[in-house]
Amino acid sequence: MKLFMKFFFILSLFPIFIGLMTNGHAQTKGEFIVNFAYAPEKIRQGDTWKIYLSVIDPEGNMHQVVCRIEQPGESYFKPSLIYLKKGMEKQFTGYFALYTQTFYELDDFVLALSILDRAGNVRKTLRFPLEFGGGEPMKPLPPDIERDLNRRIGMIDVDWNLGGGF
Repeated sequence: MKLFMKFFFILSLFPIFIGLMTNGHAQTKGEFIVNFAYAPEKIRQGDTWKIYLSVIDPEGNMHQVVCRIEQPGESYFKPSLIYLKKGMEKQFTGYFALYTQTFYELDDFVLALSILDRAGNVRKTLRFPLEFGGGEPMKPLPPDIERDLNRRIGMIDVDWNLGGGF
C-alpha cells in the first residue's frame, strides 16, 4: 500500500513539474492552419521564385521558418532560417522570395518550409516543387488577401556554391 501511495504522490507532482519546465505556459503541438499556399512549379533559372503563404496559429506561438532545399541523392544546401517579425506570431500573410542564380546549371528541387513554434517544435512543414525551364503563368491570387500576399515576409538565403553532396 505504501508503494501505491508513493506512486500517486509522485504522479500528482507531474503537472507542477511541467509548469516549471514551460515557465507556466502550456506547450501545445497542434498544427498551424494554412489558409493559402502557392508557388509556381516552373520558372526560368535566374528568376526570383515567390512562395505565397497565409498561415494562422490560434495560440500565437509561431516563431521562425526553416527553409531547406531537398534534392535526394544530389546536392546538400545549408538550411535558411527566417525569424518572424513581432506581430506575426499569431498570423502572417505574404511571400518568401528565393533568388535562383544563373552561374551554374541548377537541378529541379523541392523547397521544404518548416514553421516552428517558440519551443522549437516543427508544427507544420509544407513542400513546394520547382522545375527549371520556361516560366508558367502565375495563378491568380485570392482577391480578398491579394494585397497582403504581396508583402515580403523574408528572403530565403541559399549559397548555391555549397551544393555538391558533402
